[in-house]
Amino acid sequence: MLLAVAPVPAALAPVPADAATATVRRYLTDQETGRWDDAFALLSAGAKRYYRSAGNLASIYAADRFALRTYRLLGMRGDRLGRVYFVRETADYLDHAHDVMLSIRVNVPIGVLHEGGALRIKDPGHPRKAATPGVSVSSDGVRIAIKKVSYYSRRVEVVVTIANVGSGFVTALPYGKSILRDDDGHVYRLIDTRDWTLTDKHFFAGVRLPENGQFTGFLAFETPSLGDARRTYTLTLAPLLRDGADAPISIAIPFTIG
Repeated sequence: MLLAVAPVPAALAPVPADAATATVRRYLTDQETGRWDDAFALLSAGAKRYYRSAGNLASIYAADRFALRTYRLLGMRGDRLGRVYFVRETADYLDHAHDVMLSIRVNVPIGVLHEGGALRIKDPGHPRKAATPGVSVSSDGVRIAIKKVSYYSRRVEVVVTIANVGSGFVTALPYGKSILRDDDGHVYRLIDTRDWTLTDKHFFAGVRLPENGQFTGFLAFETPSLGDARRTYTLTLAPLLRDGADAPISIAIPFTIG
């Protein structure tokens, strides 16, 4: 999910009634009410360069159907030059693995700093743009569905569901030969690391699926900094090994991000 969740420090200063606190409340209320142009306007210069547009900022919440219901400022750290507020949020969001809406209560950090004579928001830890292509492909008793695609500075993260709709067991080993290719012919490789925020631990080890079993995880591909122009990709997921089969399965899934 898109939230940059953080543990709340044991000792926090009380929330002061001042301009910095009002700025945080305004930013959260803009999220709560879907005023994304206003929320974007409150961001720091660096955050604006990262997201590039209010539409991109809105897209990361829309992709998870995230709806902020309530928030409460728990406390803060810092001084008049810069602060981090800790916020308890209650929200609804889409669980992509099961296609159901869930509710959650989490604690998130939001920064405030002085920049160019104004108070600006730092809200890190999110993708800069996201989309839900809503495409799936079935082949050889395996169905692959692309649930969400997120752009970061130099990676594209694809949330996929692999379902075994055939007979016998299937073992998915996507870190074997999976690639992402765009319509200009560029090929992007998986980020292969033991940092489990960048590499899905289960996909890395391999996922064994019984009949009617499925698993949802993510695949992160290293990319250059990509623009916002409409782009078509093909994700090739391989190998998929069915028990008793003569050859491994490879499935290609095209999708477009506007």
